[in-house]
Amino acid sequence: MRQLKRYLSGGHSRAEIRWHLGILMVGYWGLVLCAWLGYPAENQFSITTRMLSALGSSDDRYNPRWYWVFSVAMFYCGLCMVPVMLYVRRRLSPVSAWGASVGAFFFLLGCAAIMLTGLFPYAHREVLGYELAHLHMNAAALITASFALGAIWHGLLLLQDRFARKTFGQQGARPYLRFVGPFLVCVPVILALGYRIRWESVLAGNMSAAFAGMAHVPFLEYVAIWTLTVFVVWFTIVLPHPEQESAQ
Repeated sequence: MRQLKRYLSGGHSRAEIRWHLGILMVGYWGLVLCAWLGYPAENQFSITTRMLSALGSSDDRYNPRWYWVFSVAMFYCGLCMVPVMLYVRRRLSPVSAWGASVGAFFFLLGCAAIMLTGLFPYAHREVLGYELAHLHMNAAALITASFALGAIWHGLLLLQDRFARKTFGQQGARPYLRFVGPFLVCVPVILALGYRIRWESVLAGNMSAAFAGMAHVPFLEYVAIWTLTVFVVWFTIVLPHPEQESAQ
């Protein structure tokens, strides 16, 4: 029980967090693959014409039989990412306790949004007066906004620390250079998404309409999801860990 509590609170060792990430990614993409394999051939699923959410739609023109597999995948992904984000917070707390907490808030909000996309499948039917497709798109928009803000916040936090406190910099700039890769992957995608967002809808508080432009370029959604996968894994793995510091 004590070990389970340690895992749930992000207290993993370096080896444990890598196993956690591996199980998370294999489980998530494995379930997505199963949803794709169950997609009716006559509905012609393609990453160039269909959003990924089509795999989780019970509409007859999408995936009416196996849509729930995709819903399970999304809920599983969001739930299993929570300990990862708490791990990130623990590792960055020496840099700034409040800064790490703010960053964790953005990432945890993104995790909750991922789970909501699973709970509200992309389907054109109403539940308690709300159309599921609308709720799904709002949750998807929240994923994008939360993780983009979280990535930018963590980048600024590390940049400020590099030139001020140098918490990880006992050996110069090398510990900070490890973070260049993850941000080189995600920043161009964030800029591309920012270009597609309808900012007037953001100011009006209509998140679903703000991200409606994504439907015209479905492939960009896949790029964003793959980028998020790479960023989360890479960024988490390169975070300095007490085990690593004591070995140096």
